[in-house]
Amino acid sequence: MYTIKEISEKLKISANSIRFYEKKKLITPLRGENGYREFTGKDLSKLQTIVLYRKMGFSIGAILEIINSNAETTILEQFSAQYNILNDHIHSMVSIRETMGKCIEKMLNNPEIDETMIESMEMTANVIAGSNNWKDSWNFDGWAENYDEDIRIKGSGLDFYTNYDEVIERTSEKIFPGRIVEIGIGTGNLARRIIEKNCDEIDYIGVDQSINMLKQAKKKCPEAKLRIGTFLKLPLSDNIADTIVTSYAFHHCKENEKVLAIAEMNRVLKKNGRIVITDLMFKDDNSRLEFETNCTEWEREDLEDEYFANVDKVEEIFNSYGFKCKSEQVDKLIWLITADRL
Repeated sequence: MYTIKEISEKLKISANSIRFYEKKKLITPLRGENGYREFTGKDLSKLQTIVLYRKMGFSIGAILEIINSNAETTILEQFSAQYNILNDHIHSMVSIRETMGKCIEKMLNNPEIDETMIESMEMTANVIAGSNNWKDSWNFDGWAENYDEDIRIKGSGLDFYTNYDEVIERTSEKIFPGRIVEIGIGTGNLARRIIEKNCDEIDYIGVDQSINMLKQAKKKCPEAKLRIGTFLKLPLSDNIADTIVTSYAFHHCKENEKVLAIAEMNRVLKKNGRIVITDLMFKDDNSRLEFETNCTEWEREDLEDEYFANVDKVEEIFNSYGFKCKSEQVDKLIWLITADRL
């Protein structure tokens, strides 16, 4: 239990602010026999959430609605939700800052707003809106506990886990020592293999949008640093990774999102770094059409549910950023793309 003074010191807010939040029914601390307020760890977490939302400009009414909708969540879930909101806010503000900076630079030469500035602001707004609209349509939180067993079961659709162990092994061979970022770490199978092979030569950061997947990954890879995030909004600073790797995850990005995802990976990658993507892909439109013509109805349904890329289109995006690509087919369905920044 915490006193109001202890809470005030921990969160660097005044006791009057805490009393104000209580009056507005944002928090309901217990009262001891002496009548003094007694705050639990859950109260501390809730107050931290309130302080974060207030700093971001949320109204009291909006915060109350958010808190009431999350009344049954755990502290871990609350912290994860806060983290996601903060990460979204940071990415949005950085995008806006960069766009406004370019506009200011133009206006130093001509203090008039021209069409290119308006187009630039509109494009930034569309990018932010697009990245904010990403949703988990596959229920990874619900799948996490049984994922490792389920991928070993042969289904009637696209059987792209047939050579899973070989895919993991060949992907792990493409990694540079140093700081590694894995996007879509899942239950940690690739991470475990890479860490075992590189021992003390790496600093491993795993990113996933599913808190339950991260829980499973932590069991296998206690030495890894794990973060909530998506392809479109990596919770990482610029130019920090020697290698960025992702396997069996890139197909969850739609076509326009793949461009944004590679831009994000490019932002986080160091100079002379490497990006490795392993996934179900088609060489080009012709190979896709050939597969679609000869596949089963079950396989066609899987194709329609996911967003599998064409290798040549992915290479084209990488080339636009100055990468040199090497692509190799692992089996009938799986391709491995290695993109080195020149």
